[in-house]
Amino acid sequence: MSHNADIGTPCQAGKVVVKFGGSSIGGMEQIDLFARQIAELRERGLTPIVLHGGGPEITDEMKRCGLPVKKVAGLRITDDITLQIAKSVLSRINDRVVVSLRNAGMKAIGVAGSEADTLVAKKMDPVKLDGPNGTEYVDLGYVGEVVKVDPRLVNALCDNGFIPVVYSICADGSGMLMNVNADTAAAALAAGIHASDMVLVTEVPGVLRVFEDLGSTIPEIRESDLAPLTSSGILKDGMIPKVEACFNALRGGVRTAHIICGTTPNSIVDQLFSGRNLGTRLTL
Repeated sequence: MSHNADIGTPCQAGKVVVKFGGSSIGGMEQIDLFARQIAELRERGLTPIVLHGGGPEITDEMKRCGLPVKKVAGLRITDDITLQIAKSVLSRINDRVVVSLRNAGMKAIGVAGSEADTLVAKKMDPVKLDGPNGTEYVDLGYVGEVVKVDPRLVNALCDNGFIPVVYSICADGSGMLMNVNADTAAAALAAGIHASDMVLVTEVPGVLRVFEDLGSTIPEIRESDLAPLTSSGILKDGMIPKVEACFNALRGGVRTAHIICGTTPNSIVDQLFSGRNLGTRLTL
């Protein structure tokens, strides 16, 4: 089979991790449409696991509380109060997704990454910044990266007909809670539960060859394409961690990763079943 002939191979039965954030599906009021797509994946024989973030919503809540929003290299510096706000906002989004899935006829249960050691994190190392005053290291506070996945809770829920809805508040080995980037959490979870596919739902139709030109989507990226895409500046900003997360999942045994636009109607189902490629498909 040629390199391009299998771009739209319909998804085989298996687990699929779908990661989204509120803005990537057009706002929280669009969650019912998202839930109906997840229900359709289930009807078509897949076992969907949802993982969500909530970065813009956390930022909005912090501004409402009059708190400064500090980010370094795209990562939110997370002190005690920021962690509490993140927990509260993500838990609220989680409840809303669970209700929507139930309204779509599914059984769904919300799960924090910290529950049952599902996603065990370690505190991220300080971020190195090269500034006008030389190199400095910035401590991100309660920001973690996943180092271990215990798939038993998620697998048990799936085996009993539930859709797990996971949010990326995780804990380290001692139980200290941490905020973890949802893309990287999704990749770790997808590898840990041996998902066949991972879908990152974004606000754009995949990786764009030309910034802001929505018609310039790169349909297929393999690991050998990474270095040229990065050195040419095509891969930049917020898309870098998303693509890195996809390749982390692939290296962990996930067969295919997809980056698609969540505001395109029925994009998740169509990407996995229509035989067409609506976004960027990533394979090793």
